[in-house]
Amino acid sequence: GDLSFAHLSAGFEHTCGLTTDHVAYCWGRNETGRLGDGTSSQREVPTPVAGGLRFAQVSAGHEHTCGVTTDNAAYCWGRNDLGQLGGGTSDPQLAPAPVAGDLRFAQVSTRTHTCGVTTTNVVYCWGRNVEGQLGDGTSTFLRTTPAPVAGDLTFSSVTTGYFHTCGVTTGNVAYCWG
Repeated sequence: GDLSFAHLSAGFEHTCGLTTDHVAYCWGRNETGRLGDGTSSQREVPTPVAGGLRFAQVSAGHEHTCGVTTDNAAYCWGRNDLGQLGGGTSDPQLAPAPVAGDLRFAQVSTRTHTCGVTTTNVVYCWGRNVEGQLGDGTSTFLRTTPAPVAGDLTFSSVTTGYFHTCGVTTGNVAYCWG
């Protein structure tokens, strides 16, 4: 209808987007709460994410979604059996819940795990880690809170795949792990 979108992110059976006035909307399948509207009802049309937060970026993952607010706080919602929401538990969330650690993020990326670049250019990851995709030097099954990627690199962006993660450093060099 009358919505003007500035950004879209397609996940697994759902899509989320940001309007030009920084409001997040999601639509599609929702049995795990991945739409963030406070319900588990499927939505055929864009539906506002609950909580009244203003987002600068959003990333739709496998069965969860995360976003960065205009004041650089990260929030996630949806399925959380692998700790992919980063709040310190494995409880699902039907509405945005803050990521643990009082970190400030510039960008997040989601699949079956989540990674984000902080405003100080450090990558943190959380969630499934069987394949080492969190980059913390372990293959611990899962991590429910953000952990920094090993090494002293600084990053400008990060992107998550299902079993690996890649990032671009502030010096424009690509690194991957997992």
